[in-house]
Amino acid sequence: MRTGVYRKVDGHTGVGMFYLFLHLAREHTTGAQAVVYIQLRVEPEWAGTVRCCYMPRADFERKFEYVGEGLPP
Repeated sequence: MRTGVYRKVDGHTGVGMFYLFLHLAREHTTGAQAVVYIQLRVEPEWAGTVRCCYMPRADFERKFEYVGEGLPP
């Protein structure tokens, strides 16, 4: 996985939005890999807090495309 910003290209919500890849994680008992990331936006219902999310690595690689080390201009 490349460190940096990704754009969501598939899914029910957040398509076209930017996300920051934080790190890989693994499920303790199965060893399955997951991606931990944050949305690069603030949602009113989150009360202005940053929300870490995770998704199975294969799903993330299918639903997101790499943009670069930072947000595009």
